Amino acid sequence: MRRFFNSNLGVALLGTGLLAALVAWALSIDIEEVKVESPPPDQPLSVSRRVDIVGRRGGHQRWRLIAEQVELRAGQQVFEQGAHGYFYGGGADRQEEVPDPFFASSEQMTWWAKRARYDATADALYLDEEVEVRSEDGSLLLTRALRVTPEERIEVPAEFTLKGQEMVLQGRSGSFNFQFALLSAQQGKLIMLPPDRPSKTESSSSAQGADLASAARWVATAAADPASTTITADQITYDRANQVAEGRGNLRIRERGIEIRAPQGTYLRQQAQSILSGGVVLQEVAGDTSRDPLLADLRLAQAGPQATPNQPDQEVTIIADRLTYDRNTQVARGEGNLEIQQGETIIQATQGTYRRRESQSLLTGGVTLREPGRVLTSARLEGNHRDKIFFFEENVLYRQMAASTPAPGGGSLTEELRQAETEVRAARLVYNSRTGTSEFSDAVEFIQRGRKAKANQATITPEKVELRGEVVIEQIEGDWLARRLQNPQTQADVDQPTVIYADRVEIDQASGDARFLGNVVIVQANRAIEGDRADYSDQGQIFRITADQAPVLLCDRGELTPVPPKTSEGLPGRDALDQMCRGANRLSGRLVTLNLEQDEYTVEGDEQQQGMFQFRITDAL
Repeated sequence: MRRFFNSNLGVALLGTGLLAALVAWALSIDIEEVKVESPPPDQPLSVSRRVDIVGRRGGHQRWRLIAEQVELRAGQQVFEQGAHGYFYGGGADRQEEVPDPFFASSEQMTWWAKRARYDATADALYLDEEVEVRSEDGSLLLTRALRVTPEERIEVPAEFTLKGQEMVLQGRSGSFNFQFALLSAQQGKLIMLPPDRPSKTESSSSAQGADLASAARWVATAAADPASTTITADQITYDRANQVAEGRGNLRIRERGIEIRAPQGTYLRQQAQSILSGGVVLQEVAGDTSRDPLLADLRLAQAGPQATPNQPDQEVTIIADRLTYDRNTQVARGEGNLEIQQGETIIQATQGTYRRRESQSLLTGGVTLREPGRVLTSARLEGNHRDKIFFFEENVLYRQMAASTPAPGGGSLTEELRQAETEVRAARLVYNSRTGTSEFSDAVEFIQRGRKAKANQATITPEKVELRGEVVIEQIEGDWLARRLQNPQTQADVDQPTVIYADRVEIDQASGDARFLGNVVIVQANRAIEGDRADYSDQGQIFRITADQAPVLLCDRGELTPVPPKTSEGLPGRDALDQMCRGANRLSGRLVTLNLEQDEYTVEGDEQQQGMFQFRITDAL
C-alpha cells in the first residue's frame, strides 16, 4: 500500500480525487461566495455529474441552476446538458390588490436554456439559445440571451417576447427585476389585450418548446385585434407599482380605430388613459366602425340643412402640445396649439375635447375654422364631425375671401361686389361645412364692399343670401360707388348713404337679383319710397317696388332743401320715411320703377288712377 502511494499512478489518482472533491464543495455553497479558478492544463476540463447551484442577492434567494454536466472554460462554469432552474421574485415586495400583468405568481418562475454559463469573477449568470421563463399563471418570456447581474437585474441583450394574461411586451433588448414589476424594452412594443381574450394560448402551456417565431405570430394576431391597444416607442418602461407604462422617442399608440403619435407619453393602465406631450398627433384610421352614429347630437345635426347623402366620412386628425386620451370613453383632451383636421377643414383653438364615439368636439379659448376661401372665428365651438356641422358662439366672425381674379370692368354692380371680401358678425352661427350653409343669429352685421346690413338672422348658402328680422341695408364707400356709376352728381349723396329697410331680403348668388319683402322702405338724400315688396334685377340694374294693399308711396324733395346728412340714421324704417317726406312732393301708384342705368324712375297708377308720372332722376340711387 505504501508503494502504491509512492508511485506516480497513486499520486495522480489522489490528486484527481482531491480536485473532484474541491469542485463538488464549491458547487454546493451559495454562489455569491464562489470564485472559480481555471484548472492547470494537465487536469480535466469537465466534471460529469448533476449540478445544483443557488444564487442569492441582497440576502434573498433569487435564482437556481440545475444541470447534468459542468465544464470549466476560461474561468467560467458552462452547463450544456439540460440546463434549467428557477427565478424567485419573492412575494414580500408585492403590493396587495395590485394586478400583475406578468408573472403574477412570481415567487417561483421556471426557466430553460440550451446553454447556461456562470462567471464567478463577475458574479453573473448567462443563459443562451432558446431561453424560456414561465410561471403557473401562463406568463412566458422567450429570448435568445439573458444575463442575471449582481444588481438584481435580469438583462436581455437580444430580441425578446414577454407574454402575460393581459399584456405582451416585445423589444430588441430589455431588462427586468426579479419581481417582473419594473420592465424596460428598447425599440419596444407593448400590447394591452382585451379583457375577454383567453388568458392562456397555445404557446403558454406548461410544456417546453415554444420559440420566438411562434410567439411573433401570436403577437401579430393579438396586435391586429381591434380591441387591443398597441404602444410602440424607442424605449418603453412599465412600473407595476404605479401601473404606468412610459414611452420615449417615436411613441405611437394604436387602438380602436385611432393612432396617436408623440415624442413621449405615459399610459395609466388602471384609468386606461394616455397622457402625451411634446407635439401630439391623434389620427383616426379609415374604415373604423367603433364610432356610434346614433350618439351624435341631434340638435346640431338638425340646426341646418342635412349633409349630402352618401358623402363619405372624413377622418379626424388632432394635433396638440399635450393630449390626454381615455380609451374607455374614447375622449381626447388637448391643450396648447390644438388643431383638428378633417378633409379641407382645419380648426385651431387653445384647448378642447373630442368625443370620438359621438364624433363631437368642444373647443374654447378662441377658435378659428379655416377652409378654402373662408375663415370663421369665435370664442367657443361645438362640432358634430360626423355631419360636419359646427356651432360657433360668442364674438362670431365669418370672413369670405375675395375672388382671386377681379371681375372685368364691364361687369355688373353685383358682380363687382361679389369679388370683394364678405364679413359677417353675429352672436351665434351654425355652419354646415358639407352643404356650405351658414345660419347666423342675434345682432347680425353683414359687411361687403359697397354695402353693409344689419338683421336679427341671416343665412348664407351657395345659392343665396337671406336676411331676416328688421333688416337694414346701407350703401357704403360712396366714392367707389360714384365712380362705378360714372355719374358726378352722385357725389352729393355719398355723405348720406342709401338705406333700405325690410322684414326679409333674399339675394340670388348666381344672378345677383334681390328681393326685399315686408315693410320695404328705401331712403336717399332727397327721396324715400315705401312699399311691400321690391325686386332688383342685377342685369338691368332696375328696382321695381310694389304694394299689396295701399299704393306705393314716393316722396321726392327735388330741389328743395335736402335733409341734413344722417338725420334719419338709426331710425326705424317708418320713422326714417316720415322724416324724409316732410315738405316733400308725394307720388303714389301701384308700381314704382327705378332704372339705375338710365337714371330715371317711373310711377304707374292702378285701374282707377289712369296715367303715368315720369321724372328725370337728379339724385341717382
